[in-house]
Amino acid sequence: MPTRRDFLKYASLGVTTALATQACNNITQPSANQGTISVKLGAVSGINSIDVWIPQDLGYFNAAGLNAEVITFQSSAKMRDALIAGEIDFTAQAPLHVYLSRLKGVPLNVVANRRNLVDTSLIVRSDLQSQIKSVADLKGKKVSAGEIGTWSWAVFVKYLRQNGLSDRDVEYVQSTTASTYTLIKSRQVDAAIAGAPDLHKLIKEGAVFQLLNALDPEVHKKYFGANEAMTRAWLSHERVTSQKSEAVKRLVEVANRTFTYMHQTPPEQILQVVGKRFDSKNLDAILTGLNTELKRSVPKDASISQEAYLADQKVFFDTGIIKKMVPYTEGVFDKFAGRRA
Repeated sequence: MPTRRDFLKYASLGVTTALATQACNNITQPSANQGTISVKLGAVSGINSIDVWIPQDLGYFNAAGLNAEVITFQSSAKMRDALIAGEIDFTAQAPLHVYLSRLKGVPLNVVANRRNLVDTSLIVRSDLQSQIKSVADLKGKKVSAGEIGTWSWAVFVKYLRQNGLSDRDVEYVQSTTASTYTLIKSRQVDAAIAGAPDLHKLIKEGAVFQLLNALDPEVHKKYFGANEAMTRAWLSHERVTSQKSEAVKRLVEVANRTFTYMHQTPPEQILQVVGKRFDSKNLDAILTGLNTELKRSVPKDASISQEAYLADQKVFFDTGIIKKMVPYTEGVFDKFAGRRA
């Protein structure tokens, strides 16, 4: 865990108690007859859940009348299964789990958007820069992008196929136990799909170069067919949207407040709020991620775009992870988040 010393370099823009109180006061309090609603939320550890840690640490959930217990999962599949079983009410994860579940007759829904862009990069070891100048040059190389069937794996396969290769043209190394950082530094792989904080640590150390950066609008449009792709969302189950709709409404309100905070607050201040949740060795890389990927991929509000929903889903359809597209009207509950073009 980070110590007080770890945060001194960010202290000039530190968050005070008054700032946190003001942020909470900006949320409309529920009327007395509505009372407080208890909910259980699922999230994975790491920077991808930063929009869950912020409202928890600033008291946004309490201010909106949600007694929210956040449960951390190490596996997104186990988190999804807990949602299906009724052990939790909402999960902060990839919409992939809605597609998979719906196609098996399980009524999960996207209830709020959390990301607008694919915010990872295809990186290659710097010592291979003279050999690998395009995705096609990865043929025969060792690569990693998470477990087979996951979102990052599907993105990588899409990159390969649009450059005349298949997953059989590379030697795939699943990063189930070792981090991308470790795999690259130990030369176990030549290339990988990476995001913060590993991406920024490796770039800062000069260990890699970015072969493809999905945050580049031209790259995003070329590979995902749209300007946006909803890569992360708040998910729930139809029993929650039908029986605890007020909880959905309040969660969307918290999400909207969180995104406003993230866009209006310097990254150094955000790190003051949530930095204690991360390894102190990763703070610089997380700060870089806040300044780059997250500032660009985090939406202005929780509203849901049909185009972004379909663009994300098509990655899994094109790579065979799902056999059929789940229509927006079936996979999305946008009564409170709202729908946008």
